[in-house]
Amino acid sequence: MEYIESPPSPVFSGFIKRFWSLEYDPAGKNAESETVLPDGCPEIVFNLSDRFLKLHRDGNEVQAATLFSGQLSRNITIQPTGRVQLFGVRFQPAGFVPFGVSMGDMTDQIVDLRLVLGQAGGELEEMVNSASGFTDRIRIFENHFRSRLADQGKEDPLTSAAAEMITQSGGAIPLSALRGRLGVSERRLERHFKGAVGISPKMLARISRFQAVVRTIQRSESVGLLDAALSFGYFDQSHMIREFREFSGETPRGYFDHTHKISDIFTSVVD
Repeated sequence: MEYIESPPSPVFSGFIKRFWSLEYDPAGKNAESETVLPDGCPEIVFNLSDRFLKLHRDGNEVQAATLFSGQLSRNITIQPTGRVQLFGVRFQPAGFVPFGVSMGDMTDQIVDLRLVLGQAGGELEEMVNSASGFTDRIRIFENHFRSRLADQGKEDPLTSAAAEMITQSGGAIPLSALRGRLGVSERRLERHFKGAVGISPKMLARISRFQAVVRTIQRSESVGLLDAALSFGYFDQSHMIREFREFSGETPRGYFDHTHKISDIFTSVVD
């Protein structure tokens, strides 16, 4: 498995967290399914090889070649059908604002990029697919994003600042303290988050805390569940387990009993 990543050019760092590339060949035809966890970030993923399946209780769905994922409030399960070769653009929580999309409409949605960006999405897909490598794909995407910024001129500094404070604290900052620092009412902040992020400040804080717990346990087998729960501000171990079930679909012990080729990479990355 080969995973590489790169930060964006500084001018785009307020919108884009990182570019990444993942390549591997699953063993055999019956590749293992993968759990994708909520992480507080919208994302565009270009599939440069075989498609993925999105698994449902009532059947499987072949995913589009290029996907836009809005904010996830719950896990999804995917499965490769062959060789994996992905190029991804992970945005800041409010980083998709320049595309003029209401993120509240995209929560828990994973759709063909062309349904979100129209013809421009198809053109971008073709250019990225024909690029010579990782660096060239970054150049192509940044050129496209630069034109979006010039055309739309949209940004939401209030929401971006609030989201950064939440994620940098691992979801630990009290929202009342956050609103006090920014001088904003609860209602106004909720309204901004609905349009620019797609989930509430409270949900982003819960997801950020969950991700911090996953990273901590993933790095150290000696960390007990009770210690982790208390360290990250859960009321007790049962509270943390309920949150873990909601976001991963499993108990902590059940989740960590097996590896997750894709999720393990992304949860190990510290933003």
